[in-house]
Amino acid sequence: MPCIRVTCPENSLTAEQKEQLAPLLIDAVMVQEVDPVTEPARNGTFIVFNEIPQRNCFLGNEPFWLVEGITAAGFFNQKRREAAHAAIGKAFLSVLGDDGSEIELNGVHISPAYLLRIYALLIEIPEGSWGCSGSTYSALEIGRLVGTDQDPERWSELKVNTSKHSAARPS
Repeated sequence: MPCIRVTCPENSLTAEQKEQLAPLLIDAVMVQEVDPVTEPARNGTFIVFNEIPQRNCFLGNEPFWLVEGITAAGFFNQKRREAAHAAIGKAFLSVLGDDGSEIELNGVHISPAYLLRIYALLIEIPEGSWGCSGSTYSALEIGRLVGTDQDPERWSELKVNTSKHSAARPS
């Protein structure tokens, strides 16, 4: 059940683009977090668009987008993080399209060039710090709520990751 925050300069997305982008971004993060995606997970996920006045945005004269997927620690491994990052880029490409621009960065061809201005951060909240309805929920409790425990392989992965995060927590 990720929380997703998109920060961008005002008017860099139309209302229609935000409406199209929201479910794509939710799926981009959620599929990697709570796989399989369930109705309880969808109902517990929200996305917020924070539009910043142009006078407070500084990245040249081009729009940019900061996408923060906030999740409970334990749901991601590196393969899942990379898949979420790729899916976030694809979500923007699906909505904004290919404008024909391209750029090369350190020998890597990026097209359209605006993909370079999408910053995707997966913020993993330490075990024991995720709260809702006045209560604290562990990643395993969240996993049970949203149905992750229905897939034995995914459930095992979550248990191992959560155990590592719990052991590393200083208190």
